[in-house]
Amino acid sequence: MKKILLAAILLLFTSCQNINFSKIETNKAASEEFLIQETKPTHDQFESDSLSVIEVKDVKTKVALLFPTSGKNRELGNALVNSATMALFNEDLKGNIELNLFDSGDSRESAEKAFDEIIAKGIKIVIGPVFGAQVEAIQSKALEHDIIVISLSNNQELAQVINGDGAVFLAGLLVETQVEKIVNYSISRGKYSFAVLSPQGQYGKIVNDLTKLIVRKRDAHFITSEFYGNNEKDLERAVTNVVKTFAVAGHLMEGKNKLKKEAVISEKDRIYPQIIMIADAGKNLSKIVAAIKKQNNDERDFQIVGTSQWDDVATMNDLNLLGGWFAAPENDKFRNFEKSYYNNFSKFPPRISSIAYDATLAVIEVANQKFSRDEKITVKDFTNYKKDINGFLGIDGPFRFLPNGLVQRNLAILEVGNGKFDVLEEANKVFLRY
Repeated sequence: MKKILLAAILLLFTSCQNINFSKIETNKAASEEFLIQETKPTHDQFESDSLSVIEVKDVKTKVALLFPTSGKNRELGNALVNSATMALFNEDLKGNIELNLFDSGDSRESAEKAFDEIIAKGIKIVIGPVFGAQVEAIQSKALEHDIIVISLSNNQELAQVINGDGAVFLAGLLVETQVEKIVNYSISRGKYSFAVLSPQGQYGKIVNDLTKLIVRKRDAHFITSEFYGNNEKDLERAVTNVVKTFAVAGHLMEGKNKLKKEAVISEKDRIYPQIIMIADAGKNLSKIVAAIKKQNNDERDFQIVGTSQWDDVATMNDLNLLGGWFAAPENDKFRNFEKSYYNNFSKFPPRISSIAYDATLAVIEVANQKFSRDEKITVKDFTNYKKDINGFLGIDGPFRFLPNGLVQRNLAILEVGNGKFDVLEEANKVFLRY
């Protein structure tokens, strides 16, 4: 017999102390509607304005949510909790999962302390943390205690699976996958010369280094790269250098970096970047593109491209970015999810929320498969899940857990239109065998 649980999410979290639950409640109207809701939406249908009905079971698979519900990132953490909660009510119709909330805070130390509580409670599956430094802080303990961690980080160096039952999976969108997708698409469109504009910091360096590596592997031209700081003067300097820098045709060169003595460089011998990769988003992104247009006095055909950071309403509504390309999951399912989230929580979710939803979905589907046999969930249950038919299907499309700890997704190429993102190249619907 199915029971409707208005206060279920609070009951699920009662084992965790000192947590502020006020941010994870649905609004009153949504809660009232939930009481009479009889539909059962799936991850392919988020149009419903309310949460679903679940079946109650006495024995459940305990799953820890390790997100920041205090500190400067609490708004993000609460949004991720909300998204995991939506997955629980929409997807766990057999009532196999119990979510337990732990506050990772903002530091390595706070995440490690919360993880010690998870270990003490004997929980073997963890969704989170968000940030790479916190994943690094708990990594060795996860492997030591045979805990499966599905983090939201995209730092590939942190992925780790051992022969036992412990693993650290990276569910975040991998930067390498994004860069490789946009570089390959650009080359397929006849654009072979690349430059990069990146903010100072780890992310900018990663995008810069990966772009340079992948472009050169494809025998294309990497023209130049520039880093900029947090002031407009430095940003203008970086843009000027990228717009004006060119490489020289090979027949004029003597060795790798030396011109022939008799070389005379004409305009046709100059190879300017056709693609400018911008590893930024928001206001900085808009300012950079405006500066490129302003300084492009010769009206060269620069194509502006980016990463999944661009997948944001601000980008969609910015006229400076019209025609820009970026690699990201296709948007249709997320737009439906976004609407459902707003109807339940009276605010829009951050883009990363889909990853929290999909991670919870994956745990639910694995638990459903194992629950009838009363077996514990292992790493292989994730890496071998429907291996021959491409794993899980989430908000961000198909995804699968790889034996090396990475979570693989196929990305689309999107173009910034007027108030929308147009799909230039769809994501592949299948994965290659491994």
